[in-house]
Parts: sequence; structure tokens; C-alpha cells
Amino acid sequence: MRNKPSFFYRVFILILLFILILEPSIILAKSSDPALLSQQSAENLTLEDCYRLALRQSEVVAISYENIEATEAAFLQASGIALGDVDFVISNTRQEVQKGSSGGSSVGSTLTSSSRRERKFMVTQPIFMGFRSLAALTAAGSLHSQRKEEWIRAKQLLFLDVSSAFYSLIRNHKNINVSEQTHALLEERIRDLKEREQIGRSRLSEVATANARLKGLEADLAKARGELAISQHLLGYLIGRPVMASQLTDTDSLRDALPALEAYIEFSDSRPDVKAAKESMKTSWRGIIQAQSYLWPAVDAEANLYQKREGFQSGIDWDLLLKMTVPLFRGGDTVGKIKEAVSTWKKQKYAYQLSRRDAELDIQRSFENWIASMNESRAFQDAVKAFEENYDLQKDDYTKNLVNNLDVLEALESLNETKQESNRAFYEMKQNYWQLQIATGQCCESI
Repeated sequence: MRNKPSFFYRVFILILLFILILEPSIILAKSSDPALLSQQSAENLTLEDCYRLALRQSEVVAISYENIEATEAAFLQASGIALGDVDFVISNTRQEVQKGSSGGSSVGSTLTSSSRRERKFMVTQPIFMGFRSLAALTAAGSLHSQRKEEWIRAKQLLFLDVSSAFYSLIRNHKNINVSEQTHALLEERIRDLKEREQIGRSRLSEVATANARLKGLEADLAKARGELAISQHLLGYLIGRPVMASQLTDTDSLRDALPALEAYIEFSDSRPDVKAAKESMKTSWRGIIQAQSYLWPAVDAEANLYQKREGFQSGIDWDLLLKMTVPLFRGGDTVGKIKEAVSTWKKQKYAYQLSRRDAELDIQRSFENWIASMNESRAFQDAVKAFEENYDLQKDDYTKNLVNNLDVLEALESLNETKQESNRAFYEMKQNYWQLQIATGQCCESI
């Protein structure tokens, strides 16, 4: 007879099974660790990469796409009006037996029968409804085109948000690097001043002035780091995952030579939001046709194919009913619908005209901003070189006792401010370039 497993052996087996069961969940928990995720997502991200991630994440774009899907339902409903209906109808009528009635298949006996059953295929087909079905079908088509253009515009505006956050994060990161370099230079100046103060070639007030400038720069650095963190959160929100400035790679090469403003104005009619407004105007026009259709006579056909009949009509297998309805008076309801539809069309017409003018103004403003920012960026690049040369000259003159320490500190601060302004102007230029592309609607389709 075999011995039973000991208590400790059974406990050991249970613990082993428990570990094996929990191991997949432990692995999953480790894989969902934010630190591990950040290591896994440490690859370099270009602007196009961030935009693709944002497209997967954006709820606004997803909602806009679902609006396109909803218009297909409207098209099917409109086609149902034109195609008619097919039904299989089963009826079973029961009533009290009339006294003195006798069975049979005569008309009277059929009408007074206590039970009458019938099965039939019933086809109802509208023949003419005053162009109502045609208007509904064309309106559904233009509505579908409108929603598609709105979806395209939503993607373009998302690209604008992503590019703004992308360049803002890089700019803040570079500004911090510039400030840190200036901080290191200030510390070097302070060490040099202390050495010169010990041998009597510098005053203690000069050291104090340099220290004050250093503390002010540290305060600016603290603010810049906060702005950097906000930029990281914003871009991470758009792309749906944490991101660091060191992961971003700026590969965009912008064109210096651009067409004239008139060439961009031509794109105003083809911008997605303008095309959407135009399609909305078309949809409203179909609404007028649909409202006017109630003034026309309506012609319908109804066909019945009987599978089972009882009574005196049991030998008739089919029948056809042709009906014409001529509207004579509706108490002002039809006229009211027409006036409302005309008013809606006029409003959509004005909205379309306004969207065209807004698009032209947006293109003009974006074009001028791009030109101005491009010229500003070039000027700041030259200014940085001039301030770097000025700082080197001031530092050499200070070693020769030709200038005082305050001149050197002011030259260093000017260099720091000019570098940061140069970064701002450069990335504003890039952002304004994409703003111009979005204003013309010529963006993002190839991404």
C-alpha cells in the first residue's frame, strides 16, 4: 500500500501551481510598467511618425469617420423609398358565428365565417412621388461627400496640432540646452572673477553681480523645464503614449523658394472644409425638391400574391391595386416646409460663400506669416553669429583690462537671448510653413 503524500509535499505542489498560474499575469504586469513601456518606445520619432500615431489615437477623427458611416445608413433609407417594400403577410381572422349562417364558399358565408386564414406576398412600389425619392437619394450622396470632406479636414487640423506640439517640444528642449551652456559659462566667469578678486584685480561687487545673473538664469531654467514638461504631456496626449524630447528627430527640409500668393489662393475652392460647405448647400437644395414633392400627385402600386385563401376568393391567386393620391389641401403644412427648406438653403449658401472668403483670408495670413518668419529666422541666424563674435571680443578685452566685467556679462546675456529667439523664429518658421499647407488644404494625404 502506497503512502499518502505528506502535508508539506501537498503545500509545495499547491504553491508551485499557484506560481505557474500567476506567471503570465506577472509578465503582463511587467510589460505594462510605464518605465518598461518608455524603454520600449525609445525609438526616434519624426513628425510623420507622430502624426500616424495621433491618427490612431484621435477620438475627433474617429467620430468624423463614423459620421461618414452614418451617411450610408441615410443612403439606404433613401433607396428604400424608391425601391418599395416586399412583405409576407399571414392573417388569421376569428369572429363570433352569426346566428342562422350556414357554411359554404359564397360571399355571405365567407364574411360571416368564424375563422378565415390568409397568406400572401405583398409588394408595394411607389411609381411617382413628385421626385421625392430622387431628391432623397441625391441628398444622401451629397451628405456623404460632405462628411468625407469634413473627415479629411479633421485629419489636417490634427496634423497642425501635432506639428505645433512637435516643434514646441524640440524648441523648448533646445532653449534649455542654450541656457545650460550659458549657465556653464557664467560659472566659469564667476570662478575667474573670484581668482582675480583674490589678487586684487577684480572687485567683490563684480562677483556679486555675476552671482545675481546666475540666479536669474537658474530661475529662467526652472520655468523652461516646466514648459518642456507641458510640451511633453501635450504631444504624448496627441499620440497616445509618453514621449521625450530626445526621441524626436526633425527631418523636415522646407523649400525656400515658394510660388506667389496668387498660386495659393487658387487652392481655396479645393480646401476640404470649403468643399464640405458646398456639399452641404447641395444637400439643402435637395431638401427644397423633397419639400415641393408633396405638391405633386403620388402614384403607388400594390401587388398581392396569395399562398392561401379561404372562402369565395380561394381561386384568385393574385391581384394588383394602382392608386393615385392628388393633394388638395394640407392646411399650409406643405407651403411651410417649402419656405423652411428655402431658408435653410439660403443659409447654407451664405455659409459656403463665407467659408470661401475665410479660406482666402487664411491663406493670405498664413502666406505672409511664413514669409515674415522665414526672413526673421535668417536675420536671427546672422545675429547669433554677430553676438558670438561680440562675446569673444568682450572676453578678450576683459583679459586686457579694456572693458569691465559688466560688459562681458551683458554680452553673454545678449548671446543667450539671441540664441533662444533664433530657436523660436526657426521653429515658428517651420510651423508657419505647415500652417500655410493646411490653409491651402494641400497636406497629409501622402502620410
